[in-house]
Amino acid sequence: MKAWKLFAAGALLVSLGANVLANDSPLERPTAPNIDSITLEDIKSDVYFLACDEMVGRETTRPESLVASAYARSRMERAGVKPAGEDGGWYQTVKLRHRAWEQTPTLSWKTEDGAHELKYGEDFVSTGGAESSLELESAEIVFAGYAVNDSSHSYNDMEGVDLKGKIALIMRYEPTPWMKSGRNPFSRNAYLQTKEALCRAAGAVGVLMVTAPRSLGSSDNRRQLPSPDAGDKSPPLELDLGEVKPGEASLPFFHISVDACDTLLGGEGETERVQKAFDDADLAARPDLSAMRVNFKARSTIVHEQDRNVAGMIRGETDEWIVFGAHHDHLGYGYFGARDARTAMGQIHNGADDNASGVATVLEIAEALAQSGRKPRRSFLFLTFTGEEKGLLGSAWYCRHPLIPHEKVVAMINIDMIGRIEQHKLTMDGTSCSKLLDATCKEVAPLFPELTVEFSDKPPMPASDHWPFYSQAGIPCFFPFGGINKFMHTAEDDPETINYDDMLVVIKMLYEISWRLSESKEYADYSGPVKNCIGPDGNPRDPKAPKPVDPDEELEEEFSAR
Repeated sequence: MKAWKLFAAGALLVSLGANVLANDSPLERPTAPNIDSITLEDIKSDVYFLACDEMVGRETTRPESLVASAYARSRMERAGVKPAGEDGGWYQTVKLRHRAWEQTPTLSWKTEDGAHELKYGEDFVSTGGAESSLELESAEIVFAGYAVNDSSHSYNDMEGVDLKGKIALIMRYEPTPWMKSGRNPFSRNAYLQTKEALCRAAGAVGVLMVTAPRSLGSSDNRRQLPSPDAGDKSPPLELDLGEVKPGEASLPFFHISVDACDTLLGGEGETERVQKAFDDADLAARPDLSAMRVNFKARSTIVHEQDRNVAGMIRGETDEWIVFGAHHDHLGYGYFGARDARTAMGQIHNGADDNASGVATVLEIAEALAQSGRKPRRSFLFLTFTGEEKGLLGSAWYCRHPLIPHEKVVAMINIDMIGRIEQHKLTMDGTSCSKLLDATCKEVAPLFPELTVEFSDKPPMPASDHWPFYSQAGIPCFFPFGGINKFMHTAEDDPETINYDDMLVVIKMLYEISWRLSESKEYADYSGPVKNCIGPDGNPRDPKAPKPVDPDEELEEEFSAR
C-alpha cells in the first residue's frame, strides 16, 4: 500500500474511532465491569435449583431453608466473594420463637338451656396458631362491634365500652357500606393488629372475632374457619429478643364461626341482625351479654428456634458500602400466607419468582463483580435473608444486629420478584426517598431500552426486606418490582413460568446502578421516618436535619468562649 493510502486509511480509522467514542461515552453505555458474564444459563441454574420440588418451598426454620442459605454461601464462595458473617464466617444467626398449645383450647358456658361448649377447630380457632396463654373462670364477654375508631367516618363503636378484664367479641373488617368492592382487607381499620391494639388499650384480656354474614363473598372471607392445622404446621414466628415483658405479647385472638357467634348472641340470625345495626351506625343495638359467664382455657408454651442470613462482601477502596439483599425463604407447603390456600394448602409452593429470582440476582451480581478483576471504589455487602414471608424477620434481625454499621452504608438495594415481568414493565419503587438514588436509576434506565421503567414518587412500600433498612435504620433504599401476578403466593410459582429474558436485563441494570453508586463520590440523601440518621460522610442524611455536634468540638468552643 502506498504511503498516501496508509495515511488516508489511518486518518479514517482515527475519525471513526472518535465518532464511536463521541456517540458511546461511558455515560451512554453500561460501565459495570464484567457485566456480560451475567447470562441466562447461570440465572436459570440458580432459579431451578432454589425453586425445585426437592427444596419443598424453603420455609423458614425447615431444613430446606438451611440448604438454600448453604447454596447462596457456596455460590458466593466459589465466585471469590469473601465471608462477612459472624465470627468471620458466612452466616448470621437469626433467633426466632413461636408458641405451641400444651393442650387444646376450650370455651364453655352455662345458660338456662343447659351447658354449651365450642369445639376447637370446628367452632373456633386461633387466627395464627398458638397464642398467649389465657385461663379464665366466669369471665364476661362484651360485644365491641367492628372494633373501629375512625374519625373520618365519625364512627367509634368502642366508645363507652367497658372491656377491662373481659373478652372482646368483635366483627372482622369494617362496616359493610365502607367496603366498595365487597371488602377492603388493606384498610387500616381492617388490620387485625389495629383491632387488637384497640382492644388491648381498652383493657381486654382476649379477643373472639367473627366474619359476619354481610361481609361474606370474597377470597378468604368465608364462613368456614381457617384450618387449625395451618397454625400447627406453619406457626407464626417472631424475633426472639429475650424475655417477653408484660403487655408486649399479643392478646389471645380467636376466630369463631357465625353459628358459634349466633349461639353466644342468643340464637340463629343474631350475628347478621347485629351487624346490620352496626353497619347503620345504630350502636344502641349492642347486645347485652353481661349475664353470660364463660370459662376459657388456652395454655401455650414458647418454642425457641433459629435460622440464618447469609453475608458475603467485596471490599472496595473505601469503608463505605452498597448493600444488596434478597430473601431466600418461601411458603413451604402453603400453610401460611398462600393465596390459594383453599385449593392448594399442603402442596409445595416453590417460590420461583418469590424469591428465587431475587437470590439469583444477588448471586449473579456478586459473581460478576468478584471475577471482574476490578476493585470498586465503595465496598459491597451481599445478603440473603430468612423469614421474609413470616414478617421480614431476617432483615429486621439484621437491622437490629448489623454486620456493617448503618452509618457506613450508602444505599440498600432489595430484590424481590423480578422474574415475571409483564409487557417489559418494571417498577422502581422507593427511589424518591433519595435524590441521588432517583437520579442514578433514571440515568441508567435508558441504557436498557428493552424495558420500560416506571418510577414512583411515593415512599418505599412496606412490602419486603428493604423496609427495616428504610424505616428503622434510616438507610436510603429502592425496590425493583416486577408486579403482583396471578402466580404470586400460589403453588404455580414454578421455574418454567419465569420471564428469564427480561430478568436478565433487570439484573444487568441493577449491577450498573450499583456500580455507579459505588464509583460516585456523592452521598445519598434520605427522606424518611428516621430522624437524625448519619451517613458515611458523618453528616445527617436528611439535609434538613441539624448537623450532629462533636463532643470534643463542643468542649473546645466552650473553653475558647472563656
